[in-house]
Amino acid sequence: MANIREYSFPNPAAAEDEVDERDEQSSLLPKNGLSPHENHSYGAWNAAHEDGRRSESAVMHSMSAPSSTGIPDDGTNNWKMPIDLFTSKKKGENIKYFPSKKVRSFYRAQDELISSFENIYFGFDDTIEDKEVSSYRNITYRLTLLSFLVNMVLLAAKMTASILSGSISIISSLVDSVVDILSSIVLWWAMRATRKRNPYSYPQGRTKLEPVAVVVLSVIMSVASIQLVRESVQILIGLFSDPNNLPNFEITTIVIAASTVGSKFILWIICRRVESPTIQALAQDHRNDVLSNSVAIVCGYLGSQEFKDQTGYTQFIYSDPIGAMLISLYIIANWWSTGMEQVKVLTGISASPEFLAKLTWLTINHSPNIKYVETVQAYHFGNNCLVEVDIVLPKHIHLHTAHDIGESLQRKLETLPEVERAFVHVDYDLYHHPTTEHKIV
Repeated sequence: MANIREYSFPNPAAAEDEVDERDEQSSLLPKNGLSPHENHSYGAWNAAHEDGRRSESAVMHSMSAPSSTGIPDDGTNNWKMPIDLFTSKKKGENIKYFPSKKVRSFYRAQDELISSFENIYFGFDDTIEDKEVSSYRNITYRLTLLSFLVNMVLLAAKMTASILSGSISIISSLVDSVVDILSSIVLWWAMRATRKRNPYSYPQGRTKLEPVAVVVLSVIMSVASIQLVRESVQILIGLFSDPNNLPNFEITTIVIAASTVGSKFILWIICRRVESPTIQALAQDHRNDVLSNSVAIVCGYLGSQEFKDQTGYTQFIYSDPIGAMLISLYIIANWWSTGMEQVKVLTGISASPEFLAKLTWLTINHSPNIKYVETVQAYHFGNNCLVEVDIVLPKHIHLHTAHDIGESLQRKLETLPEVERAFVHVDYDLYHHPTTEHKIV
């Protein structure tokens, strides 16, 4: 029987205190990992664990897997681990009957993982995969261009509203639109540059331009927002000495601001459904615009001369600069969070446990000649991941057979859209520490 020596798995059940003992035992994702089998330790790994060097993505795990004496089979794939072991764990429509939201989320994640196992088990279609990737890139490109065109129109509209009103809240919204234009240009350029391949200067492509662009944008947006906070504080101080220096907020300004909220809300609904760092950054920006323009309308009107004349209230005259500060601080916080997430993927953070489990499942079902899956590692190399898999084959297997197994596994791993590049190391024994093959960085 083949065994997995090292392997990482999701642990969403850690937050599922409400899952009862019976469900935990029958679940595909129990508290100690994905596999329903027992954990086993190895001497070398025990030492690493005691030294505190074992990472979250390096968990020792032993697991039964099918084996065979030769690479060919009878076409029935009866050497593979039965998919029914996992399919039987799916909850499907029964998820909605669980009373706890956390439990529903747990089983929903489990069902998604099982579905990915099923897709791998029943084979790949490279043509379909290529079409999906091409369609995905086209959608990203079109939404980036659409956002740019809408931002251009809104920029002109907000400039008019700022001139008419003199409201610092509207001006802060205008500055936000200026940065939106800049962000759209940068992201559009990143998309075009990524699509243009230069195998000599950039052998692995330039896919890391997208997260780099998002980091740059987060810095620009934060700096612009800090400047707006400074201006708002100065206006707020000025109102204490001259409380009659209020902005005008007429119907034209309200209509322009309201149309901005509506158009940005529609763009946010569209963009948030596309799983791309570029489009997710745009979706977040559209959401920020919906909130910031809503605050700008409310605070700008409450702090305007029109509201004071109509109601006689003077306690709201500070609303305009306060609203501008709130908008700016909100933008700073959101873009800081976005930038830090992209810094993590640029600096090689480990892939999710669910994805590591997916890689492990693909590997153990690749060939009947694989005796052990020794190591499965995946870490971000930009948006996508660099994957390293160590497998153990029979000691006396022919070189060409070992090569074909390793190369075909590598190509299969690279069909996954999350994989930037995959490397498969073929070995003949299990008894060595994986870290001895590379230097520790």
